[in-house]
Amino acid sequence: MTIQRNRRDFIKTTSVGLLGGLAGCTRGGSSDDSGGAESGNPSLSLNEYENADIDWQQFEGSSINIGAVQHPWVSAIEPVVPVFEELTGVEVNWNVLPEQEYRTKRLTDVGTGAGEWDVFFVDQVVNQFREAGWIQPLDPYFADDSMYDEDWYAMDDLFEATRWQAHGGGYSDTWTGSPITVEVQTQFYRTDLYEEHGLEVAETFEEFRSNARTLHEKAPDVIGTTGRGQQGYGMNIYVLNTFIREHGAQLWDDYPDNSGLDSEGALSAAEWYVNLLQDYGPGGVASQTWSDVLSTMQSGRAGHIVSDANLFWPNLVDQETSDVAEDIGVAKVPAPVDGEFAPNAYAWQISISENASNPEGAFLFMLWASSEPTNTWIHLNSSAAFSVRQSVWENEEFRSRVGENFAQVTLESLQAAAPDPFDSYYPQWGQTYSEELQTAIGGNQDVKEAMTSAATVAEGITSE
Repeated sequence: MTIQRNRRDFIKTTSVGLLGGLAGCTRGGSSDDSGGAESGNPSLSLNEYENADIDWQQFEGSSINIGAVQHPWVSAIEPVVPVFEELTGVEVNWNVLPEQEYRTKRLTDVGTGAGEWDVFFVDQVVNQFREAGWIQPLDPYFADDSMYDEDWYAMDDLFEATRWQAHGGGYSDTWTGSPITVEVQTQFYRTDLYEEHGLEVAETFEEFRSNARTLHEKAPDVIGTTGRGQQGYGMNIYVLNTFIREHGAQLWDDYPDNSGLDSEGALSAAEWYVNLLQDYGPGGVASQTWSDVLSTMQSGRAGHIVSDANLFWPNLVDQETSDVAEDIGVAKVPAPVDGEFAPNAYAWQISISENASNPEGAFLFMLWASSEPTNTWIHLNSSAAFSVRQSVWENEEFRSRVGENFAQVTLESLQAAAPDPFDSYYPQWGQTYSEELQTAIGGNQDVKEAMTSAATVAEGITSE
């Protein structure tokens, strides 16, 4: 039986450049180009892992196959994969694909029971895959004393939001995978324009709208704000869902019978976001993707991004990619005057296939990859800024590298994050919800009609 728990219940019961990377099928690195143990890098010693009460060598001589989407995490961790291979004697083989190709390949692999991948990237489909029996719960591995050392791993160092998402966002009592990256929504603004027009960073919706209006009307060649208008469950609703929560509403008032999309709070949130983009956004805002939002801000054509991934930061402040690199500020996303600060967070996790040929080796890799030593190393030795561990965001060397304010805003946002509880039908009704919202942003129907229609579709799909 599917059990949906809220975050408060979860806390009580749980103890335990942007896209890049590799393409095609490659092995997990070699001693020649590793930068890891065999290259003598002193910052990632085998001692970091050998101190754990774990029998790392019990599957020596085996191998694991990893299915991964092109992502900076792959590029960041690959140089030290030889450390894992030396530690365990388990060979790592990668299969890294572009996002759409990866999703198709993933569905084929698990749907047919081929079991080509032992461990693979999982996103919003986690509950769909879990209910279909395509991924294994991790709890039996955590319960095995030869494979898990609770004191060494420091489970509580993982952000609560990532642990909650690894439990299917409240829909699962068991671990569905191990979180490997997390992003959280933040606000970006032009510091030079704020200084010129005497603006203060917005903490409320009303203040943000006022700031956007000021820049839209007074700053030449600048629109007040930009944001995701394009359909897709990773597009416009990724942003709107935050504002729905901050208005005290939720995606479901009572799953699966009563959607919250047509509730008073959800309608208020949608009205605010749609009106903001229509009044102060760019032409054609209904088709703006996340990459359009980023490039608009990089080119200096927008005064703000009200809410989007903190992972935009490196590209916004990089002088090679941003025309306004010296003039970008970052702050927490605004909230209604009487609302709750509740930014959206999104985590990639890796899960073990039900048909994995080496699930034990896969679990050891997951444990090693998400551990504190590995997380700290990749964040100090690459451009990575997506750690799932609080200790990394509190690390003074890391904070100095990425910027004190960016690190603190991200840390506080992740600590307060309220990620979406994706049910198994979310990929279906979420797509329709995003299409309805897009038509409202484009001015082709009013907000109430769009959200009411989205709620009706969601309730219909989940009752099938």
